[in-house]
Amino acid sequence: MAGRDDGEFELILGNKQLLSVLFIVIVLLGVFFAMGFLAGRSTGGSVVAKKDGEQIPISVDAATNRSAEPQSPAPVAESTPPQRSAAESAPPQAENPPAAATKPATEPEKKAPAPEPKAPPAKPAPTPPAKPAAPASTFVQTPPAGTYLQVAAVKRAEADAMLAFITEKTKLKGFVTPVPKSTELCRVVLGPFNSEEMAAARSMLGEIGVKSPYPVKY
Repeated sequence: MAGRDDGEFELILGNKQLLSVLFIVIVLLGVFFAMGFLAGRSTGGSVVAKKDGEQIPISVDAATNRSAEPQSPAPVAESTPPQRSAAESAPPQAENPPAAATKPATEPEKKAPAPEPKAPPAKPAPTPPAKPAAPASTFVQTPPAGTYLQVAAVKRAEADAMLAFITEKTKLKGFVTPVPKSTELCRVVLGPFNSEEMAAARSMLGEIGVKSPYPVKY
């Protein structure tokens, strides 16, 4: 042991002394551990464990050093409705099943052959619209004797068209006849009429816009 100037001493240990001290400490620790183990076995206790927020006492058996946790009561099985048998749950079958159901499953059903598609009928060729028939020519050199109403003196083509128009609207018949003193103009005359028929003809001609017809005699 060496002294110091400040009055304190320094303890110098060799390797043997250090190993001896370490061994003594280990022995003391082993003794303390054995004493605690024996003391725990000789005394019994209870430990309180927590389960879901509730304290459940757990007893400790001193002889076996095992914890015996009280078993929780077995859950009560919910009552379930009685199950029906397969015969009761099956839907009622018809007394007389259809004939199709009585055939054996192995017999293939014969399918009727599909009808052959028929070719669509050929559409008839569109007929061209009929051209309006040209008015029949009523041109005469001299109409039958009688009294007529002259409505116009025009060229031959216009005279035929005008007579056809008047005949269509009023059902009055007439003739196209040449003017005696002209080689280009033709008269449009309606008739022949008597006095009563001439008055009715004048009225019908006025309704279609033919004004001032005058009588001529042949």
